[in-house]
Amino acid sequence: MRLSFPKYFAVFVFALVCLVQSTQAAPYDPPTWRDSTWDYRSEDSVDIKSEISWWKVGGLGALTLSSFGAAYIFVFSKGWWDDERSHFHFENDFEYSLNLDKLGHFAAGVILGETFYEGYRWAGLSEFQSYLFAGLSAMTTHIAIDVKDGYSPRWGFSVFDVLSGTLGGFLPMAERYVPVFKYVDLKWSYWINSDAYYDKNDGHVGDAVFTDDYVNQTFWASFKPYRMLPAGARKYYPSWLAFAAGISVNEETMDYHAKNRHREVYLALDYDLEAFRPQSRLARTLIKYLNYFKLPAPTIQVYPEFHWYLLYPIKF
Repeated sequence: MRLSFPKYFAVFVFALVCLVQSTQAAPYDPPTWRDSTWDYRSEDSVDIKSEISWWKVGGLGALTLSSFGAAYIFVFSKGWWDDERSHFHFENDFEYSLNLDKLGHFAAGVILGETFYEGYRWAGLSEFQSYLFAGLSAMTTHIAIDVKDGYSPRWGFSVFDVLSGTLGGFLPMAERYVPVFKYVDLKWSYWINSDAYYDKNDGHVGDAVFTDDYVNQTFWASFKPYRMLPAGARKYYPSWLAFAAGISVNEETMDYHAKNRHREVYLALDYDLEAFRPQSRLARTLIKYLNYFKLPAPTIQVYPEFHWYLLYPIKF
């Protein structure tokens, strides 16, 4: 059944590239969203007025609490300690997934930060306040999760997990105010090529949560040459074409006692979805979220071995 998916992704990627290319209205870039000021989120300050609505704030709080409760009941409780309990303790396991889990916490913080930001802006907080409280909310969420882990007999409260999630929560703020983030995107990809993680949890199905399946996850830094070029040269370069560097781990990483545990490094083509240049706020928000996911593209593995993949993360 898995073999049919690459075909669908190939068609999707081809259609995506064609659609993006069709949005290039002229051999130069019109002064539209982001391109006129090179500011990732400058439209927010004029599209939304800062006027706090307390009923929206209350609704946001209720929705947040119910979402966290549902996530715990249906997802996280399976990967935690259920009825088992230990005394509260600290633990920083730097051997676990060769620290790739820190990038996982960072990515989770990014999504939390973006989501909280949208909620706070909808409730009427100012742009700066929304970014600030979004980062703090992501930090609070990670502290709450790690306090729970602190009572687990198999884990513990990890300061570095909380720090990673907190930095991720403040990434949207950095993308707004720190110029270097105009030229690079942080992305994530996931595809089940190996059952090593799930085989390891065979007999303990409740422990298998896909967010811990680091063997099949890759974390990327995607660079945008188009934005780095002089204005006169940009008309010769497709604005949607980016290049990414990614890191993952091999199957043996799931076994602490394996001798050949190692990281894997990838170089790949990528798509900057901002090249769609949507003008509505809703469309911009959707693109913003989608651009955190690395879509399948031609990729080479450069460490520790050389491999070529047509549509990584799909390996076929």
